[in-house]
Amino acid sequence: MRGHITKRGNSWSAIVDLPADPVSGKRRQKRITARTKKEIEAKVAEIIQKSQAGFIDAGKLTVREFFARWLETTAPTLRPVTQRRYHDLVRLHIVGGIGNLLLSKLTVADVQRLYGDRLQRLSPTTVRYIHAVLHHALDDAVKWGLLARNVIDAVEPPKKARNEMHVWNVEQVARVLRAAADDPLEALWRLAIYTGMRRGELLALKWSDLELENAALSIQRSLSRGQTSRLEEGEPKSQSGRRRITLSPSVVESLKRHRIRQLEHRLAAGDVYEDRGYVFANDTGGYLHTNSLYRRFRDLVARAGVPSIRFHDLRHTSATLLLAEGVHGKIVQERLGHANIAMTLDLYSHVTADMQRQAADLLEASIASANQRMG
Repeated sequence: MRGHITKRGNSWSAIVDLPADPVSGKRRQKRITARTKKEIEAKVAEIIQKSQAGFIDAGKLTVREFFARWLETTAPTLRPVTQRRYHDLVRLHIVGGIGNLLLSKLTVADVQRLYGDRLQRLSPTTVRYIHAVLHHALDDAVKWGLLARNVIDAVEPPKKARNEMHVWNVEQVARVLRAAADDPLEALWRLAIYTGMRRGELLALKWSDLELENAALSIQRSLSRGQTSRLEEGEPKSQSGRRRITLSPSVVESLKRHRIRQLEHRLAAGDVYEDRGYVFANDTGGYLHTNSLYRRFRDLVARAGVPSIRFHDLRHTSATLLLAEGVHGKIVQERLGHANIAMTLDLYSHVTADMQRQAADLLEASIASANQRMG
């Protein structure tokens, strides 16, 4: 791309070569003027910078064409699992509904119709994800000079649906751990229940992350599906996801037993085994696949004879039991890796409501006891 700057009388002008029109493929140029040479050079530099992302003028650019370029530009800044999520939402729901509309002509009504249509077959949570992606993308369109305003600012997303949470009580947890006593993944089940670690954090855990002598571990990475649906190592879900967790004695002992079993299997497997450092590895040393994890979890639940819950509900179980035992919400937040305590308390409001009742009863009993002592 080039810019031709010339002086005409008391002003300066420039003609900047633009990328070919996305629809017709024809060559495009943009003419600009300014009062000083410094000002015209700044304008040319700004246009060239915008053009490197493929964006200069909305013109006949459709929503479909815009998102194709936006995803290409944005992808390098996202975690693999987020890239995949963005691509799926754009391909299946955004482009499929409003892709043929001109970006510059997109209206609030268009977006509201899209949400209404998708709510007939998708959950409110998924439509809220669509809303978030649209908002992010059109914010960038405004920054790049494609749009004067972001129409999504005027669109109200559907209210967040609060799914009923299914967790085990302490008796059910005890039954599960008894059933897991001879399970090769006993240490994983204990970690999931006692620490509330996410699935991807458990599967990406390496022996180098453990400090068994100090009864602690560090979350350094997570395993998630990338854009090609293959499992890939990446950063934790958020900055707060990178954390250090203290371990209870039973978890430490189960990890020590697990290490011995893994070393024995490694020796028996011989050259077939490639040690990649995973705590929970498959038969050849690679990461344990999520399908295998879920299948073995279902088998464990059946053996224990407890209500069926999702694997992710082990995380909810951990948090619920901790809060019910009176553990401060800040500690629970840090163990779970939530961004802030408000998120934790809002998510587990069913527990904090009971804690409110207990607090009121305790205060009532304390004051009544004081009155009795005073006669």
